Amino acid sequence: MSEIQDIFKIPVYKTHLKEIDNKAVSKYCLSYSKVNKGNAISNVGGYQSHNLTGEHKPLSLLLSSILSACSTFNTSLQIKGNIVIRDIWMNINGYKDYNQLHHHGKANLSGVYYIQTPPNCGRILFNHPSYDLVSVANNKPIKFNSYNSPRWRLPALAGNLYVFPGYLNHQVEPNMNKTTKRISISFNVFFK
Repeated sequence: MSEIQDIFKIPVYKTHLKEIDNKAVSKYCLSYSKVNKGNAISNVGGYQSHNLTGEHKPLSLLLSSILSACSTFNTSLQIKGNIVIRDIWMNINGYKDYNQLHHHGKANLSGVYYIQTPPNCGRILFNHPSYDLVSVANNKPIKFNSYNSPRWRLPALAGNLYVFPGYLNHQVEPNMNKTTKRISISFNVFFK
């Protein structure tokens, strides 16, 4: 009998957080960005906050929902141990702003929660860990799938939370909406 053995898999956990008041969180992020200097790490244009420390009441439900989702993800992966969010920051991208290819290598898990996503605001792209080899070896697939794709694109939709291994290279396409900003919260999770 012949079969395909899936020996290495890369999980990306997706859930939709219905309980978050995205309008209130969006308003908080925009007002925060007006009084706090930004950071330049993966963003090209736009605003990326420094690591949020201290209390941010408008984000408290979101933070507890992220922790809960990461715990669920860990349980499904059969990984034990407690988790802690060590880094969390805001991303605000206007017209043509984007986040370049990067990874969060030291984090066990990383993720993004989309707060405001107008039409044509760009997708999140994940590169296969062996991107250079896969894109050369599989340059003419009949149909792209999880075995032969060098890159996977997922929609940036308000309310969606994606959690993935910190080592996974990813980027976010430019926001091509001329009038409305794409707003998200990104984070790194570590196991205790």
